[in-house]
Amino acid sequence: MKKAVYEKAADIDGVTVPVECLEMIKTVDEPDHFAHFHEFLEMLYLLDGSMNIWLNDKLYKFEQGELIIINSNETHRLSSNSSESRYLVIKFTPKLLCTFQQTPKETQYILPFLAEQSEQPRVYSREFVESSNISELLFDAIREWNKKDIGFELALKADVLKIIRRVVGFLSEQGINVRVSVSGGNIQQMISGILEYINENFSFISEKDVADHFNISYSYFSRSFKQIMNMSFKEYINYLKINEAQRLLLTTCKSITEISTELGFSSSSHFINVFKKYNNCSPKQYKKLKNLN
Repeated sequence: MKKAVYEKAADIDGVTVPVECLEMIKTVDEPDHFAHFHEFLEMLYLLDGSMNIWLNDKLYKFEQGELIIINSNETHRLSSNSSESRYLVIKFTPKLLCTFQQTPKETQYILPFLAEQSEQPRVYSREFVESSNISELLFDAIREWNKKDIGFELALKADVLKIIRRVVGFLSEQGINVRVSVSGGNIQQMISGILEYINENFSFISEKDVADHFNISYSYFSRSFKQIMNMSFKEYINYLKINEAQRLLLTTCKSITEISTELGFSSSSHFINVFKKYNNCSPKQYKKLKNLN
């Protein structure tokens, strides 16, 4: 495979979009693109034609009506076997699957889609995609993306989560026990309990605190957590904190200082800087904008 290049996620007004939808066409005589990889996950749905996809150097045939799910940081490239192949692309951030206060059972469901090395099937048949109504959800996501009506972001997230839920159900019905490969230990078996502990204590917990609590070496925990979750411990903690900050801003009368202190930020300015990174606006601007809508 050719040298892989990194692809950045799309953004709107400087903020990374959690879900992006595209309608693509690839022709048989189109020059072969470099292999690429990205942090977001990707679903490909072939409308017409026939394609090849190389995923981590392994070749898969991709036929009309089939669905492929590409995990984070998996190297891949596509070519068309037909004069013209049309397909839908749904890209979404791994954080979309890491909902706040996620239960251990929910974590078990989504781990195979977060890990770089996982053993779930790659190509899902046309029969499954149609019978599970995944095709309808994909078309709905495209419509929502193109129209961008008020609240379209919520509709996109809902469509993606419904698709993942149907895929998880299919894997369970087929008796497929999806495992995530983590070298050097069994942290994958512990990750549900680890996430539950983090979610209950995220405001004032450190990476070392978690490693010590589960009797894991700090360096091994840090490396394995990022490998499994596809984000660093710090990124995950900030994600939880900003989610909770958004809720507090919209549902309470607490001040910026009070929220900052409650969520364990070192200062109000630090809280505001992290909040801006995720929302491209200050907490005060965020509250005003949401109240206006």
